[in-house]
Amino acid sequence: MEDFIQYNNDNSVNVPFRRVAEWYIVNHPLLKNVRLKCQTRRETSGLIKSDIINVNRVEGAVDFIEWNTKKGDIKSTNRIDDIITLTSKGEEYVKQIEAKEKKDKLCWSWVMYCSGEGNSCERECGGIGSCKEACANYSLQNNKKNYRDMHLCKLRVISESKLSWLSKEKPLKIKIVGSHLPTNVLISHNPSVSRLNLSRQVRDHIIVSRRSDHRTANSVKLKLLAPFNGAEENELKEALKNQRQICNNDKLRSYLMRDDRRLKENSGPWTILHYLVMDVLKLKGFVLYYQQPDFSQPEDEKQFYQLTLSNEFWLRNGKNFGQKCIGMDSKHDLNNDRAPVLVFVAENNSGSGTPLAFGISNKENQWTIKLSIKAIKKNIQCDQNGCEHKWSYIDLPNGKGFKRIRECNSSNWNPLVMIDKHRPSKIAIDNNLHGAILCWYPLALAFKIIGRSRTEDEAKELGLLYQDFVNSLKLSENVKQKLITDLNRNWLCDEWRLSFIDAGRILPNFESIMTTNNFTERLNRTIEANYSGVQTVVNFVERLYGVKLKRENITENTGKLQFEAGLATLFDMKSIEEENCSKKLSSDKLRRLNYGRLYFLLEFVEPSNHNDYFYVRKSDNVQTLESPFDGKSIKLDEEAINNLNPLFKKLEQKHLDKASHREGYYLTNILTGECICYDYIWNGPFRDVCKHVHAARLYHNANQYLEKECFFRQIKEDFVTYFKNKERVIPAENKNRLIYEGDTDEAYNEIIRLYYLQGGSIFLPRDNISGRNSDPFRPPELKYNTPNKGAPPKAIAKPRKPSRILQTLQLNSHNETNSFALEKRNTKRARKDLRNTKEQIKEGTAHNSTKTHHNASNLIHNENSNIYSNPNFQQELYPSAQPLYNSHILSSTNISYIPPPTNTLQPFYISPSSEQTLYNPYIHQPLTYSSNSLPADLQSHESLNMLNSQFFSPTFSSINSFSNNNSQNLPNF
Repeated sequence: MEDFIQYNNDNSVNVPFRRVAEWYIVNHPLLKNVRLKCQTRRETSGLIKSDIINVNRVEGAVDFIEWNTKKGDIKSTNRIDDIITLTSKGEEYVKQIEAKEKKDKLCWSWVMYCSGEGNSCERECGGIGSCKEACANYSLQNNKKNYRDMHLCKLRVISESKLSWLSKEKPLKIKIVGSHLPTNVLISHNPSVSRLNLSRQVRDHIIVSRRSDHRTANSVKLKLLAPFNGAEENELKEALKNQRQICNNDKLRSYLMRDDRRLKENSGPWTILHYLVMDVLKLKGFVLYYQQPDFSQPEDEKQFYQLTLSNEFWLRNGKNFGQKCIGMDSKHDLNNDRAPVLVFVAENNSGSGTPLAFGISNKENQWTIKLSIKAIKKNIQCDQNGCEHKWSYIDLPNGKGFKRIRECNSSNWNPLVMIDKHRPSKIAIDNNLHGAILCWYPLALAFKIIGRSRTEDEAKELGLLYQDFVNSLKLSENVKQKLITDLNRNWLCDEWRLSFIDAGRILPNFESIMTTNNFTERLNRTIEANYSGVQTVVNFVERLYGVKLKRENITENTGKLQFEAGLATLFDMKSIEEENCSKKLSSDKLRRLNYGRLYFLLEFVEPSNHNDYFYVRKSDNVQTLESPFDGKSIKLDEEAINNLNPLFKKLEQKHLDKASHREGYYLTNILTGECICYDYIWNGPFRDVCKHVHAARLYHNANQYLEKECFFRQIKEDFVTYFKNKERVIPAENKNRLIYEGDTDEAYNEIIRLYYLQGGSIFLPRDNISGRNSDPFRPPELKYNTPNKGAPPKAIAKPRKPSRILQTLQLNSHNETNSFALEKRNTKRARKDLRNTKEQIKEGTAHNSTKTHHNASNLIHNENSNIYSNPNFQQELYPSAQPLYNSHILSSTNISYIPPPTNTLQPFYISPSSEQTLYNPYIHQPLTYSSNSLPADLQSHESLNMLNSQFFSPTFSSINSFSNNNSQNLPNF
C-alpha cells in the first residue's frame, strides 16, 4: 500500500480511491488507537444530482445502508473507500475547466475528527480531558452540543478532491491537522476506545462471513485472528487495544446482531419471496410461471400456489439434451414449511445430470405439476437457426400472477418423463408430454422378467406365467393371492402397464434413456449440502440464485445483495465444463464393457443365421447373479430357477423364429441389446447392455474390418489397460507386477490365468489398503483404526437407514450382546405384551394359549413386531385392513400378521440356548435354531444382502425368486 501513497511538502498525501485511503488513516501514528467520527461529506451529492459524477462502492463493500428521504431522494452511508468517477457530462465539464471556461469544483470535501474517548485530548476550549468552567459546553451533556460536535479534540483529518483531479492516478488528498495534545504538555495521550472501531474492510469481511458463510461469532473471530496466528502476547494485546483488526467478543456479537436486525425478516418468508420474484427474478427472466392461489375459482389449477424457476441456459440444455427423456422428482424437506419442490433434470452429453427447472408449490398434485410442465414446454427454444428466441411476460387472466411465453415455442419438444410411481405425476404428464416411465426399482427377479416385455400382449402372457410361479412357491394361499393381486392391480393394469414394461420406453434407433431418478436425487443432495440453519422457502430461492433480498427492501438500487455465486451458477459452470467432454462411463458400465472384451478375446462369440443375432458361450455358473448393489456374485437356488424357466423361455420365444436356440449359449440381439442373462433381466438394455451384447457387438465390428488382426490387437490393449489402471491405486507391495509392469501379452496372459482361477471376481475393485504399518507410534490398545487418507466419502443420491436385519445378525454372529438401553426397552415391551395377553385371556378375547408351541413366557419380541398365539387376533383388531408381511405373528395352527410401526422387515431373535421351533412366514416347514446357521461372515451370503439391501423393498412384488429352504445359500432368520 505504501507504493500508492504520494507525500507532499505541506504534510499532506495524495492517494487513489479504494482501500488505500483507509489503510493510510488506520496506520498513521496519530490515528492508531483513535476512533474517528465524521461530518457530512459535502459537495458530492450536488454533483451527483447534476449528473456530473457517480459514486461507486469499492469491490467487496457491504457495510453500508441506503434509505429514501421524504422528498424521494436516496441517501447512503459514506465510506472513505468510495470511488468517484466522471460521467460523460462530467468529462465535458472537466474539458471546460481545462480550457479555463469554468471554475474547478470540489467533488469531495470531508472532515473526520477524533471522538475524544478516554478524556485525554485537548478540547477546543483549551481544557485537557474536560472543559473549562467558562466553556459554553461545560454544562452540556457529554460536553457536546450535538452528535457531530467536534469540541472534544482538536485533531482533524481533512480529505478533499476536485473535478480536475479525477483524471489523475491519485486524486484524493488527505491532510491531518492539529494534534491530540499540545507539544508543551508532558502527559502522554492514552485514548480508551469503548465503542466498535473496526476498519471498513474488516467489517466487510465480518458481514460476508456472516451472511454468505453463515458463520457464528466464534468462527468469525477465528478468521479475524488469522493474521495473528502464532503471535506473542504483546502483539495480541496491542491489536486488541487498537481495535482496528480485532475486537472483543461482546462487541463482535453486538455487531453481528445489528447486522442480523438490518436484514431481519419483518415480513414472512412467502411475502419476501413474492418481492424477490417481482423485483429481482422476473427482471432477469428466471420466472417461467408465478401464481397466487385464487380460492374463488372452482377446484382446478387456479386454487394453488405455483412458482416455476429456470433460466435460458437450462432451457437450452433441455432442448439439446432433453428431447428424448427427462427426470422429474419432488422433495418436501428443502424448506421448513415442507412445501414440495419439484425438480426437473436432463442427462447431458457427458452422462451427468443438468437442471432444467424447479417448481415450488403449496401442494403436490396433478394441477401444480401440470403447471410446471406447461411452463417449461412453452419456453423451450425452437430449432430454427438464427432465431432470437424472444420471450415476454403476460399477466394471468385472474390477475393473480404472470407467466413467461416464447414467441418461437418449440412444439416438437415431447420427451418421456422418468418418475417414481406417483399417480398425480402420471396424470399431469399425460396429454402434455410423451408419457411417463417408472424409475426402475430393484424388484424381484421374476418381476423383472415381466418388465422386459416389448409388447403389452407379451406382458400379459408373462403375467400369467408369473402367477404360476407364485403358486409354486411354498407360501400360504393368502400370501400367494396378495402377490398376484398386487401385480395385476398395481403394475399390469391399463394405467401403469406401459410405464412399467420396456414397451413404453423404446425409442427410435433404440436410444439410451434414463432408468432411475438418481440425477434428481443427487441434485437435491447438492442443495442440501449447501444448507445450514433453519431454511425457509425464500432461503432456498436465495441460495439457488446467490441473491439475498434486503428484508427492509429499502431502495430500488439496494433491493438485493449478492455475497456468493448461487447454485444455479454452479450448475451452469458444471454444464459448460462438460459440454465438450466425452460420455463418462461409470464403474459398472466399464466393468461390463471389459467383461465383453474378455469374451470376445476368448472367442466365446459365434454367429447365427441372422445378422442381428449372435451366440455367446455360457462360461459362468448359470445359477449365479451379479448383485446390482456391490457387484458380487449371488448363488441362486436351483429349485427357484427351475420354477422361473417358463418365464425365461417365454421371453426367448419371440427370438426363435429368427435364430434357433442353442444349449449352453446366450442368444443376444446387438441391435436391441436383448439377451436372456440375469444382467439383462435385472438392468435392461436402456442404460447399458449386458456383457454378452458387448462381446457380440465387438465380434460384429471386427467382421467389418479388413485387418481383423489390428482390431483384435486394439481390443486386447484396451482390455489390458483397464486392468493396469486398476493396479495403479493398489499399494506397491500388493500390486500384481506382471499386470502393472509387463507388456500387453504378459499382462493379458496373467489376467486370463487369474480369470480361470477366480472367475468374474477379477473385475471387482481390489483392496487398496497397504499392509505396511504407516503409523508405528500408534498406541496398540486403541481399538478403532480408521483410514486418515483421501477425501471424505461423497454424498449418496438418497441416504437410507442401514438394514436392521444385518445389524442384528452381525451382532449375533460376533457373539455381541445388545446395549443396556435396548435390552431395557425389550424387557419393558415383553412385560407389556405379557400383561396384554393375560388381560385378553381374562376377557375371553384370546384362545387358550396352552395348545400353542409358544406360551406366554416364551414370547418372541423385537422392536417392531409382537407375536401372539391368537390366529384371529388381526381380524379382530383390523377387520378391514389387509394383512401386511413385515412382521410375523406365529402360531402352531396359523400365521397372522400385524402391521409394524415402520415398514421394515425385522428379524427374530431367539437365544442360542433355546431349542424352540421357529416358523418362517414364507415356508411352512419348521426351522430349528442353530448357532451355526448364522454366518460368521455375512459378506459371503449375498442373497441375504440382496434381500435386506437399501434398494430392496419388502412389498408384494418384492418377494424374489430365492427359496429360503436352502440354508447354504441364504441363512434362515
